[in-house]
Amino acid sequence: MGMIASDFWLRLGGSAQWEEEYEAGELLESASPQLQAMWGTWAEANGDRSYVPGEILKDLLGDDVFLEAMLDRAEHGDYINLSGARFAVNREHLRKMGLTVQDLAENLCRSLDREEELSDSVQFTVTGGDRVAGLYLFANGWLGVETERRMEPVRWDEPALDWDGQEGFDGFGGGGAAGGMTGSGGLDDQGDDAWELSVSYLFSEEGELIASPDIRGGIEDWMSFVDMFSAVSEEATPSDAGRVRTEPADRERSYIVYSPDVEAAMAAGKPVVLIESAATFTGMMYPGIAEFAKKMQQTIRAQGAMPAYAAILGGQIHIGLTDKEILYLEERRGTVFRAATRDIPVLLAMRADGVLTIAAAIKTASLAGIRIVCASGIGGAQIGAAQSMDISTDLEALATEPVTVVCSGPKPVLDLPLTMQYLETAGVPVIGYRTDSMPDYLTRDTQIRLNYRMDDPVRLAEVMHIKERMGIGGGILVVNPIPQESALDTDKMDAAVAQAMEDVRRNNIRGKAITNFLMGRLKAYVGEESMESQKAFLLSNATLAAELAAAYAKLPG
Repeated sequence: MGMIASDFWLRLGGSAQWEEEYEAGELLESASPQLQAMWGTWAEANGDRSYVPGEILKDLLGDDVFLEAMLDRAEHGDYINLSGARFAVNREHLRKMGLTVQDLAENLCRSLDREEELSDSVQFTVTGGDRVAGLYLFANGWLGVETERRMEPVRWDEPALDWDGQEGFDGFGGGGAAGGMTGSGGLDDQGDDAWELSVSYLFSEEGELIASPDIRGGIEDWMSFVDMFSAVSEEATPSDAGRVRTEPADRERSYIVYSPDVEAAMAAGKPVVLIESAATFTGMMYPGIAEFAKKMQQTIRAQGAMPAYAAILGGQIHIGLTDKEILYLEERRGTVFRAATRDIPVLLAMRADGVLTIAAAIKTASLAGIRIVCASGIGGAQIGAAQSMDISTDLEALATEPVTVVCSGPKPVLDLPLTMQYLETAGVPVIGYRTDSMPDYLTRDTQIRLNYRMDDPVRLAEVMHIKERMGIGGGILVVNPIPQESALDTDKMDAAVAQAMEDVRRNNIRGKAITNFLMGRLKAYVGEESMESQKAFLLSNATLAAELAAAYAKLPG
């Protein structure tokens, strides 16, 4: 294992102390001849062959030849240090995140550009007597931080517990990475320089503390955690939101564009269903995303309506995606920003890409005059929201926009009574389709009784029509239970939810990351079965949404 010393992270300490320095030229032999020559000139002029200046290091990380060589080294467990941070990346790590070598180069360079801000976040978080002991830089630009604290000296004249829980000290003590305690009389022999591993932290490239995982000194454990976390959080930063960019010549560009078939259907007054794109393009297991998206479209067309996936591409909201655009989003899986309503103007201004959450899909449908959204599981009040006020913007969008959302109930990690109370207070009618109780995403029954049940899409369309004619604002939530044959066992789901909640507590997951982390852990505990169930309820929702749109279109204006 080798180390490239440079201008970044060194003020934090980090993993540089774990290795012996050696000539950086040994590693730079893997770079392109141009970079080798550039560094050789600098090293000769400065008389230092163990150091790479910051600007050359960033050029080095943009060199595919060098990165491929580093990935080859990692396949054999030879992870290098880059300026004090361990380069915690291998090919499997990239594959699980859906990233390319080019993505890796961009993310690493962006992390170095934000080093000062990230360092400030680390120093603010690491308080008390702890100090940074190790840094890990991951493929998506996140930073893992391990800390250590000075060990308390052990006195022979103080009783300790032996391994059987009895008083007495047998001369062998736990010291974690710092080693065991030995000595005779008074204080142990470790003196004032004995340290043990303490708390670990995971920071996003924006400097946000998103988790405190129970990991100490294991690069493979760190990568596994980040692989899992990034796969389930499914959220990239807006600055990495895609490569399709448009630069309109004037500021009066159109913020919403329609595919030809959707535009024709709307002009002819035909029924249109807007489809939440986040559930398909970040929620489906790769490969097969594009195939499933086309199946959703076919299902809606079969019921006499026009399907309209909505997503942000190159700074424009596209209502209706072409086959090429669907394939593009599949290729960018896991790195496209999950856009809520608040993110829409930012992504448009940045000429960026994004898939729409339910809240953003509701707003987009409202702007376009589309009255029905086909969705997955609605967000709601998080457990503990009575104190934290952590309530999904899905509910606010339903309360304010004249759109009907067809979904399979709330996500299974919410405070359901508080979610229902919010909807009631906001004046949003919740109607069960052929059910008297609230379904729960992958299961059919939460035992929470609903006020309204309807068994016919025509009656649902009437509710929409009357509400609109009377000028009653806001939307309607139609909950459609997952088909019986695809529903998961309730006890199994409850056990998985309990395990996922324990993972949140154990890893100290923070803020907005909680929901996506929980959903990802549920998939891990339930297995492949959960993915098939999710596909089944999305297709069922597509059928009902299309039937409802067709019925609504037949009503008098």
